[in-house]
Amino acid sequence: MSETIEKTVHPVETPMTHEMDPRDGGSRDGSTSSAAIEMRRRIVEKASELFHIYGFQKTTVADIARELGMSPANVYRFFSSKAALTKAVAGLVTWQVRQQMQKGMEMPAQTCAEQLRIMVKSHFHYMRDRYTDFRKIHDLLEAAMEEAWDVVQVHKEEERRSFAAVIREGIARGEFPEQDADSAAMLFQHSLLLFFHPALVAETCRCLPEGHQDLLFDPLVDFSIAALRDGRYREVPEEVKRIFTDPSISSAN
Repeated sequence: MSETIEKTVHPVETPMTHEMDPRDGGSRDGSTSSAAIEMRRRIVEKASELFHIYGFQKTTVADIARELGMSPANVYRFFSSKAALTKAVAGLVTWQVRQQMQKGMEMPAQTCAEQLRIMVKSHFHYMRDRYTDFRKIHDLLEAAMEEAWDVVQVHKEEERRSFAAVIREGIARGEFPEQDADSAAMLFQHSLLLFFHPALVAETCRCLPEGHQDLLFDPLVDFSIAALRDGRYREVPEEVKRIFTDPSISSAN
């Protein structure tokens, strides 16, 4: 192994590095005072808490307002509808998952391949430990598919861009052969969907004895990384890329 690859990989700067907290923001009338920002954060956090406990369908705007000691009208100062609030909560949940991946990226790694493995494992363990037995959050994510598809798309795209950044670093270091990093990131993500999609994570944990999910993890990641190291695969056609990167196309399918 060459000297450059043996050196510890410094954390690669990715789109997740500088992401804004989705709880931040002002009221619908444009107020961005510290009080308005704090109120919006409280509403999103309380909605997320109640969605987790009681489920998306059973939680109303009135329930959220009552828990916060305010009127529903005050919630509507910040969100035009429950669907808009659901979108904000979906943004918070997916952002928290990406932040967990970012923490994984800050761990020392000897190779870019190891960095990718840590990123996927951080995501998988967070989803498994937090949501496997939490059917209520699955209901929220299913609602997000209907009412906040653009949030889901942004989440997947941010993950792909982060994988692409690490793959480009691996190409620059000579760890991976020359290849289109964006196509590689898309294929890498989809080949390991079992560890990303909450419903698939939960299904895997139900079907396999406890602890066996991790026994499956490394062979599957090895398989995907082997493809990156080989570099001989067909690039994703542009028309297929657009389906995954253009929300208007994706939502229509």
